[in-house]
Amino acid sequence: MPRKPKPSHLKAVTGTTRGKAAETAKLRFNGANPPAFLSDRAAQHWPELADLLSDMGVLADGDKTALALLCEAICEYLDARDTVQREGATYSAVTEAGATMHRAHPAVAQRADAARRVQSLLSEFGLTPSARSKVQGLSDLPGDDAAKEYFS
Repeated sequence: MPRKPKPSHLKAVTGTTRGKAAETAKLRFNGANPPAFLSDRAAQHWPELADLLSDMGVLADGDKTALALLCEAICEYLDARDTVQREGATYSAVTEAGATMHRAHPAVAQRADAARRVQSLLSEFGLTPSARSKVQGLSDLPGDDAAKEYFS
């Protein structure tokens, strides 16, 4: 399986940007408002994640949809987790022969799927230990310090 290309913002902070990647890495996140399609529950996660990613310097305006998907996936995970806690991880079903069969609750698979999507999106934003280990020098993005550029 081929490797996924590194996002531009991660290239910028690791110092491997050239050409167009260097230009897109200069983009910044200018809006704190979540997209209109975001559910109310998911919108509760927006400010914390947006502030964190903005402070890291890896969030651009074009990343709003991906961040919204992360917020929704977190909510789906929490909903499925709550269902499993409330109803249990298994349920009993009676077969036509009259035997009792134990099956996994559908919310268990939903929780696992949501967890995979959350993990994938966290990694895309550099919010996992392995992804974070590749991010260095966040404060040295081009254009961050006008005085440093002037006196260099």
